[in-house]
Amino acid sequence: GASSLLQPKRHSGHSRWSKIRHSKGAADVKKGQLFAALVKDILNATKEGGSDPKLNMRLAAAIRQAKQADMPKENIERAIKRATSKEYTNAEQVVYEGLGPHGTALMIECLTDNKNRTVTALRSKFRRMGGSMTPVGYMFDRKGRIWFTGGSTADSTDAMMENAIDADAEDIADLGDGKIEVICEFCSLQAITKQLSDAHNYTVELMEGTFVPNTTVALSDEQAADLNAAIEDMESLDDVIKVHCNSA
Repeated sequence: GASSLLQPKRHSGHSRWSKIRHSKGAADVKKGQLFAALVKDILNATKEGGSDPKLNMRLAAAIRQAKQADMPKENIERAIKRATSKEYTNAEQVVYEGLGPHGTALMIECLTDNKNRTVTALRSKFRRMGGSMTPVGYMFDRKGRIWFTGGSTADSTDAMMENAIDADAEDIADLGDGKIEVICEFCSLQAITKQLSDAHNYTVELMEGTFVPNTTVALSDEQAADLNAAIEDMESLDDVIKVHCNSA
């Protein structure tokens, strides 16, 4: 079966929010923080592919995530409206790089209409964590990430994994609760998502571009707590959508 094709989970450098979104402790996370992160996902997806979830698969997945987190419908609609407003007309997606606590590499996805403001704010955060803005992109590969469930099908986890591999998944993982994660080439993200949702009737809960580390840094629990606090601090900036790191 597909389980024999499971590669080691080398993509452990997920962004923190990915972990939080499907962790059992999701309820312990401050709802406000989770909502803020989900709103940023909706803004980013809308800015990238337009405000119609029927035509924008990434937005459809972001809305599904928000609904699962019990975000009120009006918050979701407000976020989509905001992304198409004057405020975001000139906003662009930018990725900044740097070294964080304990030698970790960070890739910071931003949506900003003022790069100077964003860079100034990030520099100050890096200083505070004893890091610096410096190129680390070579430590990561640009990939696509998809989470999906069987939806209305009765397919087994094995069958779902087989179909994901046939669709060109590079790496798959069983997240539990009937949810599968796919890591794929970034350029195949749309095509694979379409195949999983249209050809197989699976429910796509998340699709996003991500940065998968090709070298990881092992941290002690204490160091990991430092890193999480630093990332949380950075993700509290309005312009920051998501921080990816290469901690093992």
